[in-house]
Amino acid sequence: MKYKNKIEAQADHICNYRSDGIAKGKGSIHSSDYYRVAFIIENTPENSYVLDVGCNGGTLGVPLINYKNCYVKGIDIVDELVEKAKIRGIFAEKGEAEDLSRYEDNKFDVVLCAEVLEHLYDPLPAIEEAYRVLKPGGKYIVTVPSPGSDMCNGKLGDYHQQNFSSEILNTLFNNVFEKGKVTFITIPYSDSYCKSLADNREELEKISKTAQWIGLIAIK
Repeated sequence: MKYKNKIEAQADHICNYRSDGIAKGKGSIHSSDYYRVAFIIENTPENSYVLDVGCNGGTLGVPLINYKNCYVKGIDIVDELVEKAKIRGIFAEKGEAEDLSRYEDNKFDVVLCAEVLEHLYDPLPAIEEAYRVLKPGGKYIVTVPSPGSDMCNGKLGDYHQQNFSSEILNTLFNNVFEKGKVTFITIPYSDSYCKSLADNREELEKISKTAQWIGLIAIK
């Protein structure tokens, strides 16, 4: 683990994290994370009332508004990213994943938490808060780096607190959601990105089969 407490973890993000997913082309057909973003968009029903926790500059919110006709609210701890999300049509506010007290119980059809839990000093309060604000039957859609991914590979990614094994994720989610209501999938790099990395067919096949992210859908 990298940070000694929540204040230290948040301060590092607030002071230094400025990665704008839309400006970087996250989720586009040629980006490495095309399948990761597609997993989230495809599993969000049309016309949903969505809370995007760690909304960044609207990487997920913008396509959900444009292609799924969703009503999207977002929170992020970085002011600059919140302002970019607002400009792009997200009803964004500054806030933390561990405290969603501004939102009522049973309010949202979908809560998103993409590439966030690994940054938190303690992810359990964030999962508990997501559960609280979801409507009964609502979806909590999460992605985290896979422990065998290039991003992890025996180390912590930028601003990451921890890498999650499947066992840790099972323990965290089963402490909050009913057993049998959490589904896991593995997500590889996009086909075009795999081709850009591979020098031969054997290497391409290996890269294509390597899980880069774990995707989770938990139903309240």
